[in-house]
Amino acid sequence: MVPERAAAGLAPRGVGPTERLTRAFGLAMVVVTAVTAARVAEWPWLLAADLLALALVELVARAPAASRFGAAIGLAYPYLLIPFYYTQLGVIALGVAHLRDPLVQRWEAAIFGGQLSVTWHQAAASPVLSSVLHACYLAHYAIFIGVPLWLALRVGREAAARAVFGITLAFYVCYLLFAVFPVAGPYYALPAPTGPGENLLLDRAVRGLLERGAAWGTAFPSSHVAASWCAVLMARRDAPWLAVGLAPVAVGLAAGTVYGQFHYAVDAVAGAAVALLCFLLADPLRTRLARPGLR
Repeated sequence: MVPERAAAGLAPRGVGPTERLTRAFGLAMVVVTAVTAARVAEWPWLLAADLLALALVELVARAPAASRFGAAIGLAYPYLLIPFYYTQLGVIALGVAHLRDPLVQRWEAAIFGGQLSVTWHQAAASPVLSSVLHACYLAHYAIFIGVPLWLALRVGREAAARAVFGITLAFYVCYLLFAVFPVAGPYYALPAPTGPGENLLLDRAVRGLLERGAAWGTAFPSSHVAASWCAVLMARRDAPWLAVGLAPVAVGLAAGTVYGQFHYAVDAVAGAAVALLCFLLADPLRTRLARPGLR
């Protein structure tokens, strides 16, 4: 019995829905890298990193299912890949140098009567409002990381895995759109924002974060809005009170992306649409990708 239990403890996790989703996205990024190679000098390094990311997915599938490490890495590894793919898309956008901001600005003017990301913070120049909305913007990281973590600790691993799948799906959908429709965003494409936020602590913190870690061409749709709202929606099933508590923050986050001139308003609206779409598709798609016959 002891050897049987030991063997069971060493049994690999196997390829699950998140692995299949990440594998498909990783292969799509290999194609993107290959298609843009003639205009992106860094393409050999990007391709090598893409292949390493795919290898990581295969290694995760072989991690012992019963070990704490296997369970933890199997849940969290997409979050390790998301920053890499985000950076890769920025490098590709810089190399391709074909941004769609003029088109998005025309959409913005047609829908909102002007560039809302410029006019709003000028018309509502309030240090309090600016601080609140910038704090909501920074909460993005706490939301999309915190929701699965809370579910894992308080509800169970399956609830956390569902949430991670939905949030990861939202990121991947946004990233594929970045690849085919790069938009820099108003922070880079329009005159620098002015107003009370120039000397506020939270405002400076967000600007510093953007200057150090933002990727060029990743504005439409807003992945901040998409991932955060999807996290809130995914929490509804297993922790509805948590979703209710986070919903106002997610709304403030979407508003903050526009007020702070980090995104066009249409970026935020598109991000919300991606969140809703991924929330509706996550469970059916996850069930389909869990079929044993798939490789």
